[in-house]
Amino acid sequence: MTGRIHKRIKMYLMTGIVLIGGKSKRFGRDKVLITMGHKPLITHVVDLINPLFDEIILIGHRRKGLEKYRVVEDIRPGCGPLCGIYTALNVTKGDSCFVFAADMPNLNRDFITFMISQLDGHDVVMPIWSKGREPLHAIYHKRILPATTSLIEQNDFRIFSLVDKVDTLFIPEDVIRSFGDPLKMFSNINTPYDLDIMASPPSTRP
Repeated sequence: MTGRIHKRIKMYLMTGIVLIGGKSKRFGRDKVLITMGHKPLITHVVDLINPLFDEIILIGHRRKGLEKYRVVEDIRPGCGPLCGIYTALNVTKGDSCFVFAADMPNLNRDFITFMISQLDGHDVVMPIWSKGREPLHAIYHKRILPATTSLIEQNDFRIFSLVDKVDTLFIPEDVIRSFGDPLKMFSNINTPYDLDIMASPPSTRP
């Protein structure tokens, strides 16, 4: 399996991207570096995706605690995740980027691998389920850079404005569920309560 994974990824020259530019307003402090299970949240995410990509880049502002990672500042800071995707498409060496949020510690490696296998010819590959679309668990091909640039020049920073303009393949919920519970794999940490729930043993969760 591992060999096939790497052959597929090398075919697409794909880079793993983690967006770390959020302001963590609801959490109250920088959640990227909060400790969860004896290691920082960002380490949970990077450790999980690291075997799948030859290159991983963190997009956002540099700060103490991230020295061991390659961090690239947003080309246009303060404009949300779309500008993080725009920055990623500009700096990656590969043909495409798999973009993840930094606060999703329950990513499913098998599902990520499946999504990569579905890229063929599409501009974007994105999960969709009863809670909506997942733009920060999605693949973006470099060919969408002109469309992304155009939106940013118009001060339209909505990711779905981009998604609706390009060839997007949506992975439906029944397929997602064949790999695991989407409520778990797409769960993110917005508040200290979310952190407490995710860090607690499953048997003690409400």
